[in-house]
Amino acid sequence: SAGAVRRSDNDRITVSMDYARGRQEVGGVKATTEDWWRGRGKYDYYVSPKLYVYGDGRYEKDAVALLDRRVLVGAGAGYQWVETDITKFRTEIGLASLYEKFDNAGGSNSEVSLQAGYNFEHRLTDTLLFVNDLAYYPSLDKFSDYYLTTTAELRASITPRIFGNIKVIFNYDKSPAPDQGSTDVKYILGLGMSF
Repeated sequence: SAGAVRRSDNDRITVSMDYARGRQEVGGVKATTEDWWRGRGKYDYYVSPKLYVYGDGRYEKDAVALLDRRVLVGAGAGYQWVETDITKFRTEIGLASLYEKFDNAGGSNSEVSLQAGYNFEHRLTDTLLFVNDLAYYPSLDKFSDYYLTTTAELRASITPRIFGNIKVIFNYDKSPAPDQGSTDVKYILGLGMSF
């Protein structure tokens, strides 16, 4: 995991990336159990101390789930309900273009969707931070077809820039790759870096 945030009086830039690869051997047979990565970039411009407009993009790839790529590009508005050294909480709503291509399916899926979500951070101690976010993308053509991703993380500072973390990532895709499940849950014990 790696992430960076730059916050000024008028704007905020956020970039983050996660990567995981895992293999296991059972009865002499080796298998890849995790092989995925995702990246995100976001720009928020504050039109008032609490209200902002944003543009963001996500890119995801998951070889085990047969996801060749998922690309999300969106824009909208958000509201910063709380922003202190202890707690930060904001909500957002907008529109996004969602593109998916799977390894075991011909063609691809491209649609315009609503984009709604939140981000919550709370400092439990000087060295322990809880982070939770959620993004929900229901299709405008068929509201019951949606993609949802949420992350819950407990982050412990090791140095000012390096942290250890326990993270759970839950993804739900109503229209997954053929012969794949809609739900994907990842449990991560890792090291991260913040800039």
